[in-house]
Amino acid sequence: MDYSTQAHSTHSCVQCGEAATSVCAACRDPPEGENEQVNSTWYCGVQCQTDARSDHKLHCKALAARKTLYRAADTAQALFYVFREIAFDKLVTKVERVEGQIRLFEGLYQDEVLVPFPNSLITDANEKKAVLSYLSCSDTCGYMDVLLKTMLGGISSKFTEISFKLKAQHPLKLRMIDMLKEDTNDYQHDVLKVKLKDGSSYVIDLAGAQYGHNVPVMQYDKYLKTMARDTSSPIEWPFGLQRAQAVRRCAPQIAIDPRYTHNIDIPKANEQLYQTFNRFLDSWQKTKMPLKTMLKLQLTEYLNNQQHLAESARTVLQGAADKHLARIKAQKPPHGLPKAPSPVPMPDLKTRERKFEEDYAESLRSALAKGHRVFDISGMDF
Repeated sequence: MDYSTQAHSTHSCVQCGEAATSVCAACRDPPEGENEQVNSTWYCGVQCQTDARSDHKLHCKALAARKTLYRAADTAQALFYVFREIAFDKLVTKVERVEGQIRLFEGLYQDEVLVPFPNSLITDANEKKAVLSYLSCSDTCGYMDVLLKTMLGGISSKFTEISFKLKAQHPLKLRMIDMLKEDTNDYQHDVLKVKLKDGSSYVIDLAGAQYGHNVPVMQYDKYLKTMARDTSSPIEWPFGLQRAQAVRRCAPQIAIDPRYTHNIDIPKANEQLYQTFNRFLDSWQKTKMPLKTMLKLQLTEYLNNQQHLAESARTVLQGAADKHLARIKAQKPPHGLPKAPSPVPMPDLKTRERKFEEDYAESLRSALAKGHRVFDISGMDF
């Protein structure tokens, strides 16, 4: 356990009760507990900290792990919003606010791939987060997986993707401008369940803003009680399923989302940004500092570095998006219409189902080979 010193402090030493000038750096600035306030641990000097080491060690380790978890989730959410804004693909032409709900009107798509976020229509910060996360919960596992594993690898023992129906009424109503039809689907909401090495479990929900819930991490039981509509049988998947789905969406003959069957450039652009994002994270850790180190900094320093990380990621991703769109544009004929692709025969349903089962079996074998615990979903009705 390390400690940092402050010249002026109103705290008392937890060991002897005298005026304290040093704080345990490992568990300093811990996140609030679920039902209690958690304070930093102060000492009058090195000797008292040494004497208290045996009593404080386990508590310190638990607080440090929780601090890492909360900061990792907060950082991942900030970067998720950056990623989603650069990869935004909803052609929003009009926004209405009626009875506390936001109605988004989509225009008619031509050959758009990525479109600028409608900042002129959506100026409120919370509304912007809600729109960025709208129908994007699966992207949190599909595109933030490397980031989360990098930051949480030292404190977690298991990751699981879970799907719930939430209690909160969806504040967004998506309406197609050509049909003026509201999207009334009752969607599942995908989150990540993280089990720490001390046995405690948490939910990381980076896309909860679309439900008016912008807290990126919550204790698992509390999330079930306050957010989930039906807690009897949450759907659990092995971590990596959404990543596999993101890759599969790049194959037009087995595209899962119907929208992607007529514009395969959208998931390909997302995949290109995903690869760029991970290369950026690798470069950042080599030239700046490891992400795990950033999460352990004093609060002000951590927040400054997190902001710098997000701004740098935005610059890199925007550059990659511009280059990707330029390549797509260069492949089109002068009159602007896309070149007619070579006809690709659409496999029949049985062929697509067999292909899905083969890919899934391979993902299970790969996960097992790496020592991951997985939940076999074969035979389930999708």
